[in-house]
Amino acid sequence: MQPDAPRVGGITPFLQISALADYKGRALAPHFVMEIHVHLSAAYPRTAWVEHFEWLEPMFDERLELKDGRMVIPNRGGLGLSLSEQTAAWTTESAVFGSGA
Repeated sequence: MQPDAPRVGGITPFLQISALADYKGRALAPHFVMEIHVHLSAAYPRTAWVEHFEWLEPMFDERLELKDGRMVIPNRGGLGLSLSEQTAAWTTESAVFGSGA
């Protein structure tokens, strides 16, 4: 199975899908935004792999470390990443919530 947290609604739905996959004995191989999935995959007993997309690297200030063909789980807080200034520049729309109108 290849669920991707950003595409299924976030981490909680991803964990629900992974619980169902575990119940059915299925392997997971998330393939988008490895910076998020490296943590989720480490918590799952049957993760086959996490794909790496170099074109997503400009989105983050940090880079994941690879050692012996495996991703090293960051020991920074939260997901261990922060969005870059370039990511903010890619935003084309904005919305204001709670304006009281």
